[in-house]
Amino acid sequence: MSLAEPVGAPLKVSDVSFKKGEHALLSKASFVLDSAEILGIVSNRTEPVECLFKLLLLLDRPSSGSILYFNNPRFSRRDFSRRIGFYSCTMNLVEDLTVMENFLLAASLHGMPREKAVKRIGELLSLLEAAGFSKVKWSRLSLSLKRKLCFASAFVHDPGVMLLYDPFRGATFDVASFMRNFLKTSTDLGKSVLVFSTVPLLLDDICDRILIFHNGQQAVLDHTESFVTGVSGPGMLSIHVSGFSVENNIENLEKMGVSWYATGESEAIIELDNTPEKIQSMLGFLVKNNATVNKIVSSRQHLLESASRFMEE
Repeated sequence: MSLAEPVGAPLKVSDVSFKKGEHALLSKASFVLDSAEILGIVSNRTEPVECLFKLLLLLDRPSSGSILYFNNPRFSRRDFSRRIGFYSCTMNLVEDLTVMENFLLAASLHGMPREKAVKRIGELLSLLEAAGFSKVKWSRLSLSLKRKLCFASAFVHDPGVMLLYDPFRGATFDVASFMRNFLKTSTDLGKSVLVFSTVPLLLDDICDRILIFHNGQQAVLDHTESFVTGVSGPGMLSIHVSGFSVENNIENLEKMGVSWYATGESEAIIELDNTPEKIQSMLGFLVKNNATVNKIVSSRQHLLESASRFMEE
């Protein structure tokens, strides 16, 4: 996958910030979702990812920055309903309707013609081995089957971009396996997927890249292999920060094991061993000193493990 920004990317988020009163929930989030990619997003706090999820659903407007779907600045709510699908672990369907009625309702909300919807629903129910439940009321289904069907119904309109909030949370093994297989098959067909999760280690086997937020600031964006693979040791980590004076903190940085640092007009670079203990200590130190972490570049493993640790704070 190319690191360059693709032309007409399914989703481009540029310097998006969101404030609630004087409190900044999200600060300068920037990323591009490639075609046929699964991008995972995790955070040490739920507010920033909930905020970003709502912004991407067009339920709120960013305080600054831009969100661009399919390189179309005039992307409307109608376009959204037809081309974007979304799912949350808290979603459910109407208890008094049958499975087929619920799926048809979901399809109508996305503007699908009935004939096309019936064909698509038949395909999904066959995939789920649930065709025999089409006339069964939702209230009579098992919890695991409800979870599978609810997940599938969110994408009944075959969207190009799929937004998921904590899809694996509380899911049984078979449901989680179905979701993973569904997502991988979708990307094989050219779909793009954005997965928000409170448990980063659940993402490492399905995501192409992972984006990590720390206290509302974008801290890490890298390919999954950089988080969970590596050879002969932990490698090095380069932290790019602004609003921080290296010269005034050289003694502290050296005590924390910094192997190299450099300063520029607007940004400083701090390099240290990529180990969970050092990363946690350094990030805590930078946050305490009101530094802005612009990006973190990892050469090898352990970053996801360290993210799990500092996310618990």
